[in-house]
Amino acid sequence: MMKQLGKDFHIRNAEVALFLRDRPMTSVIRHSLTILFPFVLMDVLLSWIDEAWLRPDGFYYQIFQFKRAGSALIEVGYSLSDLVIMLNVVVSICAAYLVGYYYAEFFHKDKMTTGLASGAAYIILNYDYRSPDNLFLFDNFGLRGLFLAFVTGIIVGLIFRIPFSNHFSSHQVVTEDDRLFSRSQRMFFPLAIVIILFVGIGFSLSLITAAGPLGILNEGIATLTLGKATTHVFAILASAVISNLLMFFGLASPIAQPRLTGFTTYSGANYQFSQAHHTSFGAPYPITLHTLYDVFGNISGVGGMLALMIAILLVGIVHRERRVAYRGLLPTLSNMSGIGLVGLPMIFNSIYLLPMLIVPVFNMLVGAVLIKSRIIPPAVYRIPWTTPGILQGYAGTGGDIATLVVAIILFFLDIIFFIPFVKNGNRLQALLITRERSHKTETGRDQNDQ
Repeated sequence: MMKQLGKDFHIRNAEVALFLRDRPMTSVIRHSLTILFPFVLMDVLLSWIDEAWLRPDGFYYQIFQFKRAGSALIEVGYSLSDLVIMLNVVVSICAAYLVGYYYAEFFHKDKMTTGLASGAAYIILNYDYRSPDNLFLFDNFGLRGLFLAFVTGIIVGLIFRIPFSNHFSSHQVVTEDDRLFSRSQRMFFPLAIVIILFVGIGFSLSLITAAGPLGILNEGIATLTLGKATTHVFAILASAVISNLLMFFGLASPIAQPRLTGFTTYSGANYQFSQAHHTSFGAPYPITLHTLYDVFGNISGVGGMLALMIAILLVGIVHRERRVAYRGLLPTLSNMSGIGLVGLPMIFNSIYLLPMLIVPVFNMLVGAVLIKSRIIPPAVYRIPWTTPGILQGYAGTGGDIATLVVAIILFFLDIIFFIPFVKNGNRLQALLITRERSHKTETGRDQNDQ
């Protein structure tokens, strides 16, 4: 009975995935992510080297004691950080450009101009209207700005679909230069609307917050889901579900590390208790965002991404997904999930949505039960956010073996849970290949008939 239910679920899941794949908007975003992937790959790899290896608070920097190398390594890290910031800007602008480009292509409009206008609109939207130095809201660029780039490209695409009268009559078009000039003239009015609209939106938002549109969204979601209830199990579980659901739409998690909020007072109280009593058993706040989400929710990476990549390497047959998994394994181990998010992709991919939501919740429930039962201690020490998820509990408890054993067991269970979904992805890929071949065969027959 259960086996048949599971089979029926995976069939329905594949049908939903096909339905989403064939929708115009998701098709536009999927094509955009495919072209964007090399930029994201470079961005994430450099971020991983910077955050985990070259910063004094990086996991590998501390493990291998790179401080012995002196300040030269830190200076390299600063230079690399600047490069990462520039790549973040490139990624966001390219994402907006590509969505606008493919949207216009789908509706047979001027794709090049629409794409350029989309990239410009994203820049205008994230201009810091409060800054006297004419800076931009750099926190809104990069992978965390993907959803905003999607929306920007689609809005610009909609504007460029509006029919405007062309005063440059057809008899005047006699050369290639004339044709290009006529094309550019037709784009003037929609471009003017785009500039006015996004300047208005950006300036209006600057009157409300200094963080821009993404700041409002992230802070609002974090407040709505957590508020001050960061010691309540179900509030943290709900936050994790919403956070991973946002990743499905290309939105950055408001609670994933590094978070907008700093080291909480709850964690500080736990640390002081452990220092005074030489144990974390009996800490005043055993359940916090740190002890539950960071330690158990990230055992298999953000959204279970690391477990998914290993499952793909074990049973996956889709060559593209296997290449992405190989390339993203090490950064994902350090809680940087961008390579898988864009490369697989996880965005608007319903095949992996359910385990992405369930795996962290299951891990946190197990962790909450074990902490409440005093079988394992809560993590009280602040550790680098690039610490591999499977080691966060061990490091955060000061070396508790039971916590490490639990993390290892949960990690293997997570991989096992992902395997049926990867196999379903294999079947979906085979179906797509069959459909593509059938389409090519029918196209060839039609051409022969003509």
